[in-house]
Amino acid sequence: MSTPIGNLEDITIRALKTLFSVDVIACEDTRMTGQLLELLKKKYPTLISYRKRPTFVSYHDNNEETVACELVEKLEQGVSVALVSDAGTPLISDPGYRIVTQAQKKNIPIVVVPGVSAFLTALTGSGLPTNTFTFLGYLPEKQGKRITLLKHLGESKKHISLTYICYVAPHKLLQTLEDIESVFGNISIVLCRELTKLHEEYWRGTIKEALVHFPNPQGEIVILFRLLNTPQA
Repeated sequence: MSTPIGNLEDITIRALKTLFSVDVIACEDTRMTGQLLELLKKKYPTLISYRKRPTFVSYHDNNEETVACELVEKLEQGVSVALVSDAGTPLISDPGYRIVTQAQKKNIPIVVVPGVSAFLTALTGSGLPTNTFTFLGYLPEKQGKRITLLKHLGESKKHISLTYICYVAPHKLLQTLEDIESVFGNISIVLCRELTKLHEEYWRGTIKEALVHFPNPQGEIVILFRLLNTPQA
């Protein structure tokens, strides 16, 4: 189920009811999710039927394979489990795939509680075409693999025009921008930062301008750029 990426008012009524009615909440950071529930309880007391504090189970990339099996066993026993990420929608560049597939194999119903997602928020506010797009998640950690992927994207523009979307940590932004420039040149991009938060920013310009504008980037960032179709003669 989805949780806010910054602004608490983005929580849905359905998500509120779910968070405060399940037996177990599987989450990346138990402290962060615990703080979220406390904030929600204070902000929306009339919308919450607070039965008891659910049990928190740590569920992240490093333990997902083991914990997914344990959670599926709980589900088979009739225990209600909600899966959340630190912010946004689980499985979107966050853990969750294993528990969903394992539950499906056991014919355990999966109920999706939709809500906010950073990449869709960025896309709709970017001003770039939204009819065709590809979400890349986080680009490869190693520079060589990252550049290889970008070159493959360049090949795809011969066949279709796409808007590409990727996440990037602030400390990797400048190197990532330089890699994109090395493959595609000084193209126009959109950088979305601190989405739904107080200092939300949608920045538009060229890569060279971005390198100057963001000398010390902060906050999680979404990069968007468009590669135009170049049909062969």
